[in-house]
Amino acid sequence: MNSPLPTLPDRIRQAIAPAHVAVEQTPFARGMVSGTIGRAEYVAGLAQLGCLHRELESATASASASLPAKLIPPPRTPAIERDLFALGGEADAEPHAVVAELTERFYHWAQATPTALLGAVYVMEGSRMGSMVLARSLTRALKVEPRPGQGLDYHIDGIATRPTDWKAFRAQLAGTEFSEDDQALIVAAAVQVMDALTALYSAVPVADFEAIAMKLETVAV
Repeated sequence: MNSPLPTLPDRIRQAIAPAHVAVEQTPFARGMVSGTIGRAEYVAGLAQLGCLHRELESATASASASLPAKLIPPPRTPAIERDLFALGGEADAEPHAVVAELTERFYHWAQATPTALLGAVYVMEGSRMGSMVLARSLTRALKVEPRPGQGLDYHIDGIATRPTDWKAFRAQLAGTEFSEDDQALIVAAAVQVMDALTALYSAVPVADFEAIAMKLETVAV
């Protein structure tokens, strides 16, 4: 019996798997997960994510006539801006070179191959599933309450329905007819975005707070 062909979401997930592992190993990601990241470091990274979301949302809006409306998620930039305000960051931070380069790709895709933007949308929406688990550790790291307006809106907005929303997004993507060429564009774009996120997370200057915490525990013992 022949195995069913992988869906487009499955193809994307398989293609970005190596980069997904690489992202999780960066000091920035490890600091967030462990709850040891400093506020300044977190805010610096969040500001760059804000730039990335803002430009992707702008590029997607400019190409909306060529994209299925059901696959364009609500904007995430407002939540990041609220968080930056609450944490004392700047919403108009200068984009890192990695973000600037990726932004150029967004607008190139919007003009030349709009469907490729869905690869970027998939990655950024998928990352919100992972961010669900960060609310607790970031509450500890940033010394804030896990409620709206305290600096964690990006992670907690819509958290109650997020698994269902993500499942629906994947189903809609799988159920939309794309040519093989368009599917290849979407998968390739997702890989490029994941690679860029790895580079960005690696570039955010983060102290080795995990090592510091371990040393303090050792001293305490």
